[in-house]
Amino acid sequence: MPRHTRSRMHDLTLPTVAVAVAAVLLALVTGCSAAAPVRAPRTTPDQLERSALAGAQHPAMRDGVPIAEDVWTQLWTPNQAGAAIAHCVYEGSGGLLDFHAAPVARQSDAVLRGDGYQGTISALSALGDFTDQRAVGRLVDSCVAAYPIDARLWLVPEQDRDALYSYDLTVLRRCLLAHGQTVPRMPSRVRFESLLRANAPWSAYDLVVVENRRAWYALSDACPALPPIIDAHVTGQRPLTAETAQSGWP
Repeated sequence: MPRHTRSRMHDLTLPTVAVAVAAVLLALVTGCSAAAPVRAPRTTPDQLERSALAGAQHPAMRDGVPIAEDVWTQLWTPNQAGAAIAHCVYEGSGGLLDFHAAPVARQSDAVLRGDGYQGTISALSALGDFTDQRAVGRLVDSCVAAYPIDARLWLVPEQDRDALYSYDLTVLRRCLLAHGQTVPRMPSRVRFESLLRANAPWSAYDLVVVENRRAWYALSDACPALPPIIDAHVTGQRPLTAETAQSGWP
């Protein structure tokens, strides 16, 4: 083949290859965009949250205490709830009352039954406006209603505990840290399973506190507290149907 012919073919080939590569890259980008549309941020409670809210608000509804729909910000772990409710009672009483939460291991039955987070009240000083026991009860009811609990860790089947530890260690902790959250030190596998058996479960969410519900929806959707398969096993035991569970978990 003459040299000038080869040179002309070479000149034509380079632009053609570049155009073909660009077309392939464009197709890949377009295909990926079409296959994975961006989902709009969630703005309403999911089924788990509705059920937790029903359980937290049941004591207040039973006692005729009005509860605002926007009273809650996030779901709380069993370990978090006691301190959060105690602070609410202290602030709500103007520093006169102290809420002593029962040990976490004794909370599961009451929370799952819809009787709220259990504890006792003591006076820190002269009671003032809180000499009326009914007023004290209404304050506690309103505080319990504001801190709905994710009770699923109390229901994790024994056969799933090893998988849950691996998920927390390799997925959930990293996800929460990547989202700027503080995560408690991970216990050993033996300790982790021992806490689950004792109804005092450790959770990577134990230190998570968000500013508002939008932040909670975004975080909990990005970093599920349970992997889908374990969540399915838990909800299979006690279906999350807030419509039929007037007092929380049925």
